[in-house]
Amino acid sequence: MAIDFNILIGGAAGQGVHAITVPLAKTLVRQGCWVLFVQDYQSRIRGGHLFNKIRVADRPLLSSREGVDLLVALNQETVQLHQDELAADGVLIYDSSKVKELPSQGLKLALDPDTLLPGKKAAEIAVNAGASGAILGLLQVPLEPLMQLLLEAFLAKGAEVVGWNHKAAAAGYRLAAGVKNGHSLAGITPPAQPRLLISGHEALALGALAAGLQFLSGYPMTPWSSVLNAVGQRAAKWGVVVEQAEDEIAAINMALGASFAGVRALTGSSGGGFSLMVEALGLAGCSETPLVIVEAQRPGPSTGLPTRTSQGDLSFVLSAGQDDFPRAVLAPGTPAQGFALAAKAFNLADRYQLPVFLLTDQYFAESNVTHEVADFPETVEIDRALKLGPGAGTYERYAITADGISPRRLPGFGPELVVGDSDEHTPDGHLTEDLKMRVQMHDKRLRKLKKLVTELNGLTTYGPAAAPLTLACWGSSLGPVQEAVARLNESKTPARMVHLSELWPFPADQVAKAMAGSKKLVMVEMNATGQCNRLLRQETGLTADHLVLKYDGTPFTPEDILRGLEGHA
Repeated sequence: MAIDFNILIGGAAGQGVHAITVPLAKTLVRQGCWVLFVQDYQSRIRGGHLFNKIRVADRPLLSSREGVDLLVALNQETVQLHQDELAADGVLIYDSSKVKELPSQGLKLALDPDTLLPGKKAAEIAVNAGASGAILGLLQVPLEPLMQLLLEAFLAKGAEVVGWNHKAAAAGYRLAAGVKNGHSLAGITPPAQPRLLISGHEALALGALAAGLQFLSGYPMTPWSSVLNAVGQRAAKWGVVVEQAEDEIAAINMALGASFAGVRALTGSSGGGFSLMVEALGLAGCSETPLVIVEAQRPGPSTGLPTRTSQGDLSFVLSAGQDDFPRAVLAPGTPAQGFALAAKAFNLADRYQLPVFLLTDQYFAESNVTHEVADFPETVEIDRALKLGPGAGTYERYAITADGISPRRLPGFGPELVVGDSDEHTPDGHLTEDLKMRVQMHDKRLRKLKKLVTELNGLTTYGPAAAPLTLACWGSSLGPVQEAVARLNESKTPARMVHLSELWPFPADQVAKAMAGSKKLVMVEMNATGQCNRLLRQETGLTADHLVLKYDGTPFTPEDILRGLEGHA
């Protein structure tokens, strides 16, 4: 019998929901399960409701799904909000000191802090670690991997804290081990090779480091901050300068200065913070300075929903900055794509001397997915595309060329004077009011797109090629759409998926070819107006017959998509 169940752990901010989730999820991965977990939290330091949902299966996972099989309630509110999601044969594990009203359905397992950790004033430690142990006991999974992870997690807090966690986990395990339930992992064995449990932004950060990232500047803003943190934690080992700027304006200008001087530089923000970067984005375009920018979407406008997810910034990123100048926009759908596209972004930025966006969102950023190590390349190509050695005569930083790409030398690395300008300029970099030169220089910059588009494709297809129903999507919607397509085919409704991860310059020919033969085209997006559908129509003349849109701040589930197709499949 196939294994596929959900564990939901809920409580208030500050109760340690994440402290349970991470070691538990890692334990299940080490045992041999495929795990995907998502986070749902409010913009609060303490209080408010938050929960993590861990999906566990015996096959690779790309999406969360609806329903709850094991519900861990650290407070009464979690029971009230999620009891209707609990399966009929589900199990409720709860803190008996805080939860007094119980649902009628499912098995119940009470955790008493005083019983789990007698004589200690550490109720949260007791219930958190005890719940982790109890889940493993219910699932018939060995306890030792969890004990090792608790040691790693709490060693810095001292042996006493590690001991408390170990005692509470062992007590929870004993309490649950004899409880019969419908979920068991007894037949699962550890994999021959270790697997990774990695988030989208962590993989993206690793891809940037592998590509030779040397300078990162930014200002904290959810969900972009996790890139800042992931690189910062590894900065000393990789020799990266990380600068927390005073604001987003300073951050992008610092990154531009670093790139102009010759290092690979990265900056980023979320929608509101990126709004402040737009003027300097134009500077990158006019000065033809390579730069990689992570734009991590969340619902707006203004502050919007700071901790929720969205795909509402595509149109903004495509048109940010006054007038026309070339850029590239990449939108990974999985952590493995995030790693690969981060590395590709730096090469494109250097080759074409322009800004390259990595367009992500909270769902991509913070969802943790199990990957095989082989999903990530052993080596990464690094192409700086620099002109080295002495030149002859006057150096024309902005020489007018057939492909629009001018020779790029670094200031201070040769006898040539390197001149750059944010005003319109001559080929040697000096300000000009010559209007004919203005047209020539503008055309030169835009010619880069003709060659750049030949390096883009980024299509992931899934399902029978001749299926009359095509679901198109982009970015982090890949997993939910792919699972929805799989379910449609299982129910004898032939369907296929076309996913775009490289959005601009738009690979019109490849997209039109991939969608050829569709009798019905459905676009799936997390925004209110179908922004990618507009882009598709603009660049190919194709348009969706139906839109499945979601913009409440929560990510798609396969069930969302199937409901959105009712009457249209």
